[in-house]
Amino acid sequence: MRRLLFVILMFASGYSYSQFINSSFETGNTVLVKEQIELIKGKKVGIITNRTGVDKNGKHIIDLLVEAGIDVVKIYTPEHGFSADDSYTASGVTIPVVSLYGNKYSFSKSDVDDVDVIVFDIQELGARFYTYTSTLFLTMQDAKKFGKDYIVCDRPSVANINSSEGFSLDEDFSSFVGKIPTPVITGLTVGELGNFLNGEYVNHDKFRVVKMKGYTRNMKYENLMDVWINPSPSITSLESARIYPALCFLEGTNVSEGRGTETPFQVFGAPFIDKDVLLENLNVYGLEGVSFEKIEFTPNQSLLPSYTAMKYSGKKCSGLKITITDLSKFKPFRTSVAIIKALISITPEFKWTQKNFIDKLAGTDKLRKMINTGNSLDEIIEASENDARTFMKTARLYILYY
Repeated sequence: MRRLLFVILMFASGYSYSQFINSSFETGNTVLVKEQIELIKGKKVGIITNRTGVDKNGKHIIDLLVEAGIDVVKIYTPEHGFSADDSYTASGVTIPVVSLYGNKYSFSKSDVDDVDVIVFDIQELGARFYTYTSTLFLTMQDAKKFGKDYIVCDRPSVANINSSEGFSLDEDFSSFVGKIPTPVITGLTVGELGNFLNGEYVNHDKFRVVKMKGYTRNMKYENLMDVWINPSPSITSLESARIYPALCFLEGTNVSEGRGTETPFQVFGAPFIDKDVLLENLNVYGLEGVSFEKIEFTPNQSLLPSYTAMKYSGKKCSGLKITITDLSKFKPFRTSVAIIKALISITPEFKWTQKNFIDKLAGTDKLRKMINTGNSLDEIIEASENDARTFMKTARLYILYY
């Protein structure tokens, strides 16, 4: 009754539905500081995070913890790092930063000797090949090995988490872009994913998830968070983040996925593509929740960090721009397979590259072999759906929101 009265008063005061949703929502990092501070109080804390580890108002978890009097002694950063420096000073304290990318993908014993509890707070994108999930899995395993508490601060997903898609990871194709034993599209929040990994694989008795407050599976990121922080150099908007899983497979081909443009992972193309014919062939698939329009673009290396590889710098590419029209109907894996099949059907120049890197992204060679053999889109999706169904049967045990 009290909550109902609060809702009535909110709307009577002119609040919109999205404003009401936002007002009752809190990220896991805020819940940790405001309601579960006893989990870290009096302990030496290490934070696995990057620039995305913010609350709904844009305040960073490190600032939240330092202001709450928590002893943050170490920051661990995934691929793309935390900032340009190897220490953090914005809160008036200096905290050393340890990279978990490059020479090593997790922390060593010496990296955590002075730490009691590890806190993970990073925005990921709901896709297995986005490497922050690999960082999560590897550091969970090593936290158990080194006897450290591990806490995941849950965050709202940018994806539709009512859907899981794609083939499950085949251990023969395990890599840093394919480490977690899930389908390509997980259909889980990062906290739920941590729950699943711990329950099925890690079994660390000092692991826990700090849930979000006021979150359900049908809520959209933009109605909950007041800010958007780019999680990596080529994910430059919420739209890029959502489309990324549908275009990432192009990294294993000679077609540009839009890196080096103002709209990476929203456009794709190559100098040898006829965009008119491509659009016609792609529309045959009747993909739901997404639309395509013809575009030309010229990738520019100056728009990316020097270490980021890109295709066709300075060359005009012909292709398509993707727009999500209905997130609840958008199927990134299905869309990705349809795009590749359409490209192959019209462009004899299309190639798999980097020694079949597509197999690491897909987590299996089944996808490439079925496409090469000429299997239909429906046949490929049907073959992958058994993996997704099997996964979700188990994953449902670890769901935190409904």
